Amino acid sequence: MQFIIADDHPLFRTAMTHTLQQRFAGAQILEVGSLPELLNLLKTGIEADLLLLDLHIPDAHGFTGLVQVSEHFPEMPVMIVSGNDNPSVIHKAVALGASGFLPKSASNEDIAVAIDAVIQGQVWIPDNLPAPAIEPVGENTAERIGSLTPQQLRVLTMIGEGLYNKQIASELLVTDATVRAHVTEIFRKLGVTNRTQAVIFFNRLKVEDPHHQTI
Repeated sequence: MQFIIADDHPLFRTAMTHTLQQRFAGAQILEVGSLPELLNLLKTGIEADLLLLDLHIPDAHGFTGLVQVSEHFPEMPVMIVSGNDNPSVIHKAVALGASGFLPKSASNEDIAVAIDAVIQGQVWIPDNLPAPAIEPVGENTAERIGSLTPQQLRVLTMIGEGLYNKQIASELLVTDATVRAHVTEIFRKLGVTNRTQAVIFFNRLKVEDPHHQTI
C-alpha cells in the first residue's frame, strides 16, 4: 500500500503515519506540507492508494486543493481530512469528488475503518451525519476552478483579497503585464467578465478554517 499525507502540521503527519503503519504493515507513506508540493509530487506520475488531504493545507483555499487534484489527477482517491466537521462542508466535499471526509478528531479505529472503506471503493463520511440544506456549488464550478494553473489560482485568491494588479505584481515579483495576462485568462476560464464576478465564483469554494476564526 502507498499513501500520501498532505498536511502542514508535522505532528499530525507523524500521528497519521503511525496509524497507517499499524493498520497496513509495510505501507509506504509520502508526506507533503503544501498544495504546490503535492501537485509537484503528483506530476511525477506517482500512484498511491489514497491521498489524505488537509482541507486547509497552505496555498489551498477551501475546496480549491480538492478540485485541483480531482481535475488534473482524476484517478487519485482523495480523503479530505479537516478539523472542520460542519455537515455542509462534509457533504460539499463529497459532492466535489472526495472519496471520504475524515474529521481530525476521529479515533484511530474510525480512521482505519474510513480508510478501509475508501480503498474498497466506497465513499465514507461520519455516522449519523445530518443532511443539511447545501448551497449548490454551481454547474462546472469545480471544473473551471480546477482548470486554473497554480499561479492563476494565486492571482485569483489575491483578487478575492481585494488586491489590485500592481499589488499582485509586487507580491508575485512579476510585471503588471503578466498579471493582466493572468487576469484575462482567469476570466476566460471561469466564464466571467469582471473581478466581482470572478470573486463571487471563487467564493463558492471557500470554507472558513475553524482554527482562524475570531472568538
